[in-house]
Amino acid sequence: MILFVYAGLIFLVLRFSVTLFNFLSNPKLGYYGKHYTDKVSIVIFSAIEGDDHSQLLASIKEQDYKEVEILVKEPGEKISDIAALATGKYLLFLKGKLSISKGLINNLIYRAKVYDLALISLVPNRKFNGFFERCIYPLNDFVLMNIFPMRLIRLINIPAFFVASQPCMFFNADKYRQNLISGNQAKAKMELLQANGFVYLEDHSGMSSVGEGVLRIFGNNVFAASIYLLLVTFCPVVMAVNFDPVFLALPVGLIFLTRVMISFLTAQNQMVNLLLHPLQILMLVVVMVKAMAIRVLTLTRQKK
Repeated sequence: MILFVYAGLIFLVLRFSVTLFNFLSNPKLGYYGKHYTDKVSIVIFSAIEGDDHSQLLASIKEQDYKEVEILVKEPGEKISDIAALATGKYLLFLKGKLSISKGLINNLIYRAKVYDLALISLVPNRKFNGFFERCIYPLNDFVLMNIFPMRLIRLINIPAFFVASQPCMFFNADKYRQNLISGNQAKAKMELLQANGFVYLEDHSGMSSVGEGVLRIFGNNVFAASIYLLLVTFCPVVMAVNFDPVFLALPVGLIFLTRVMISFLTAQNQMVNLLLHPLQILMLVVVMVKAMAIRVLTLTRQKK
């Protein structure tokens, strides 16, 4: 038991260190004031047949960037077929429940050009419409912000992290068509950033979608996700039950600071996340266990 507690404390310190690095390095898409005229093909993904994209289309229309074409991918259509129709130098893949702000496309192009990036994946800011949504939708940001230093992802090129946020992905079209993203990730520079108010997501997809998104951060590795869940959720409970309150000052302080920094990075309410932290962790257990169970069953059926 004591070894488990030590492991939990070490993991808590590591998570705090990663969050602190992310907080100080500020991995957000910046505003650069540059203007470009390269054509951008915007591909909108429909979750269901006849999905309403009016909010997203209105935000695209209000953009200060006019050199765009809009394509809609309906369910059942192959993304390769849609991409083949695109004529832009860049591809911007957007989920239908998004809305984008002025300056997004110019800033994405600037960053792609300066750092010679094949892909920029943005973590959108969330819009919450109720108590339940505040309990489950911050989970993806919570896990992502304390598991890996985002500024280092461009240098290391771990593919799992780039698809951790799929609602908004910006590709260099030529490199996308050359299959560099899926076939030669080590040779293609990629980056994962916070949207910094340039992209907002208002989604009501439910717990299953949240669980799948969190598991995707671990590259759909059930074992790694299980270890993370065990150390994050059960270790604090063991410490609270077996140790005097005076010894809990360090872990409680680290958890408090971690949640505050993540809330600042994701433009979420700090006090609400602190108050709801126990409920959010409980929901993390529920959604991850469900997602891992589905993943295991799927792999088992495929082997048969």
